[in-house]
Amino acid sequence: MIAITAGNRPDRSGIPRLALNRAYVSALQSAGADVVLLPPASPRPPQVLPALLDRLDGVVVPGGPDVNPSRYGESPRKGLGEVDDEIDSLELALVHAALDRDLPIFGICRGHQVVNVAMGGSLYQDLAQDGVTSVRHRTDPAPGRDRLAHTIEVQPGTRLRELLGADRVEVNSFHHQAVRRIAPGLLISAVCTADGVIEGLESKDGRICTVQCHPEELTGLAWARALFRGLVAAASGVARVR
Repeated sequence: MIAITAGNRPDRSGIPRLALNRAYVSALQSAGADVVLLPPASPRPPQVLPALLDRLDGVVVPGGPDVNPSRYGESPRKGLGEVDDEIDSLELALVHAALDRDLPIFGICRGHQVVNVAMGGSLYQDLAQDGVTSVRHRTDPAPGRDRLAHTIEVQPGTRLRELLGADRVEVNSFHHQAVRRIAPGLLISAVCTADGVIEGLESKDGRICTVQCHPEELTGLAWARALFRGLVAAASGVARVR
């Protein structure tokens, strides 16, 4: 049983709604997971109930808005996009709860960044404004979210390399923030070939795995499917007391 968060997304009339791109759920279900959606807890303090955590075998932190820089000790700078403190609170709490229980964690795009922040790292608030790269990492999704944008180089000896079965793969790219200071307990598993921007992180034991791209949109490719199968395999190995 894998949990994934659903974010705030009001409709055009302003009615509050919760939403999650269906591709995440489809990718997890195709890999053999049962999926639980976790909403923000407004107006209550953020929490993941112990009774629910006792049932979970893994966690996915998906894409979404920018992480509020206050979460890593900075003030907003030019280039920062929309933030959502409710989803920040939920996802940071969820990562800590999963770490406490040694549950496998898979972070995707924003989720890659959230895991790093939760564990003590920081972010570039905007790659262009921070002068990191001239490579465009936020590409137009109109031609399709499965459009490949650039290549990443996968580090040898990592869990990511084991799962992908390749030293380099082409990925899609829809982000303007990126990992800056790497959190203690994490190591780099992949970088953008063109500019060195961090595209993957993992823990030494491989139970935490994060990627900056969106593999849920690329499940026509074997390496993308392998990421979700790897999470389900890790979750299946968790000894649970029901």
